[in-house]
Amino acid sequence: MAKIAASTLIERPADVIWRFVTDFSRAPEYDPNIISVKQTSEGPLAVGTDFELTDKKVGKAMFRTIEYDPDRKLTWVVTSPGAFEGSKHGIILEDVGGKAKLTITWDLKLGGLYWLLGPYLALGMKKSTGAEVNGIKRILETGAPF
Repeated sequence: MAKIAASTLIERPADVIWRFVTDFSRAPEYDPNIISVKQTSEGPLAVGTDFELTDKKVGKAMFRTIEYDPDRKLTWVVTSPGAFEGSKHGIILEDVGGKAKLTITWDLKLGGLYWLLGPYLALGMKKSTGAEVNGIKRILETGAPF
């Protein structure tokens, strides 16, 4: 339906950024729409790990890790029924000589009649994804949350 990506260069090593973005309890610090993110399956982060996200706009959503390459790439798929079921959300890190390029992606798959709202939802997701990467950059470079 719609592919969305936002990137930024962060003046921190990739491993520092990776530890920060995979500490999901910190997500509300850089994304004001997120209330909480909790792992709901046992064990360390890996392919198959499940999460529950509570968002101010969407409510609760379930995600499952479908791709995991430590310090480089993480992809989830929305598993909860509803408008976004099957959508993919990803984090990609690229080392750039002591700094890192952070890219956050969405591949939106809208179910039911939600596809009619596709352009509107994609615009909102694009804005939100940009704010998310900028929030991460701001915290990691200055220590200042949103």
